Amino acid sequence: MDIYILRHGKAGIADHGSADDHMRHLTARGEEEIKEIGEWIRNRAIDFSVIASSPLARARETASIVSRILSCSDKVQLWEELSPGVPPGAVVQKITRLTPGSCILLVGHEPQLSSLISLLVCNCPDCDITLKKGGIARIRLEEGLVSGTLMWLLPPGLIRNFVSDRRP
Repeated sequence: MDIYILRHGKAGIADHGSADDHMRHLTARGEEEIKEIGEWIRNRAIDFSVIASSPLARARETASIVSRILSCSDKVQLWEELSPGVPPGAVVQKITRLTPGSCILLVGHEPQLSSLISLLVCNCPDCDITLKKGGIARIRLEEGLVSGTLMWLLPPGLIRNFVSDRRP
């Protein structure tokens, strides 16, 4: 199983104390960056079985942009397990119920996503990994295992530079 983990794009100013924080939307710049990242994913011909998103607006928007670029909007699911504050183990449990050999994209938030990467790769929730906004990681899980190999972790700037270098 291949698991791709994508942090949502740049969003409006954070106010974690506000009840409206879950409604923060991507900024125009955040949308553009995610479009470039979606193009980068499309150029790799990755075929996701599932695109799972946190229910928060900025993550839903990120998943929506990527799924539109990949022409697979029907594969988007909202997972409460990807909400901020939910332990990464809950995401791991949900992943283990998916069909072996699936290729999934998880879209969510920090610090949960870095903890999830750490848990899947190191079997502990804190290996000092940081996933930047718009950053993406790929983890390969062998069948029957809940720990895997980190294939790569890319910051958004590197992805966007690659996309812009290939444009005419």
